[in-house]
Amino acid sequence: MESLPQQPLHDGRISGLDGLRAYSVITVVVLHLHIFISWYEQSSPLYSLIWHGVEIFFVISGFLITHLLMREHKKYGEIHLRKFLARRALRIFPLFYLFITAIVVASIPFNTNSTVSQLFFSAIYAFNFIPRKMNNTALSHTWSLAVEEHFYLIWPPIFMLMLKRGITPRRMLLILAGFFVILECFNHYIIVASGLGSVFFVERWTSSAATYLLAGCMGGILINTDSWNRIAGSTLTSFFLVLIFGIGFLVDFWYIGPLIITRDLRIAGILAAILWVVSNQNSALVKILEFHPIRYVGQVSYGIYIWQGFYLGSGPSRAVSQDWPPSDPWIGVLLLCITVPLSYHFFEMRFLNMKNRFRCSNNEEA
Repeated sequence: MESLPQQPLHDGRISGLDGLRAYSVITVVVLHLHIFISWYEQSSPLYSLIWHGVEIFFVISGFLITHLLMREHKKYGEIHLRKFLARRALRIFPLFYLFITAIVVASIPFNTNSTVSQLFFSAIYAFNFIPRKMNNTALSHTWSLAVEEHFYLIWPPIFMLMLKRGITPRRMLLILAGFFVILECFNHYIIVASGLGSVFFVERWTSSAATYLLAGCMGGILINTDSWNRIAGSTLTSFFLVLIFGIGFLVDFWYIGPLIITRDLRIAGILAAILWVVSNQNSALVKILEFHPIRYVGQVSYGIYIWQGFYLGSGPSRAVSQDWPPSDPWIGVLLLCITVPLSYHFFEMRFLNMKNRFRCSNNEEA
């Protein structure tokens, strides 16, 4: 990751982020293929190389949404919350509810092991709060979509309130950092000390997963400060970002300590990677991330994530009589490769084009 001169961020897209999304979603698919399930059963640190895809998605989402909201405020002097929510709804809802419909339809000829209660909690974006005994492999991945939706509803109004009160970006960072620490103390209790983890997937609760999004939010604010603009792209800054990324990426190999500390180091590593990409837009690595096939995978990553749950399932556990998703994961991969481009170009694009009606500028949308 050699540091090259920084390229200013224009009103268009940020190069490299689609490439990071591509890496994230590919690791999710590989994980759900269960190719490395023996690593998981042996608690091997090698497993950590492929199971952090959703974490990366969360940090990117918090980063990009905050960056775009801040840029909108700088350009127009306000944030159009209704337009923001309308754009998010057009991006998320159509494909999500098509997927829910597909599960219902598939349940007619096949046994998906999906109950009305499971479908209900998934449809209202509450699957991250269900008890473990209610989990379903075809719907399990919708927990992260629930977290994202809660973030879209909670963070923009809070951010707008801070802007209206004249809170500077530096003070915002201090406030969010303090809240991050408080939240992680609470998460340590519910994940490690409370015993709730035996009943619920507490690491999927919004309070727990929010730390990834919160770190991304801090990154989105940071790159809009004068302090960051003075140091971004410098050799020293790039060196420290690479060092932090390396620690976060390799932490599961060498560090045995509190779970919260381990994941906080991973979060720092993910954010460092994003900041490096953003501040080194002319680098060779970003050009690789912009290679068209890689970029395309990143562009359709939401569809890949949605449909991989339908065709692969999100975990090794299956009911005895369950025959959907297909028991042969490679059949699922084939169907996934066929469905995703058809879904994107003939269904999702219809709604993505409608987002222009609610756009304030030509800014890239998350």
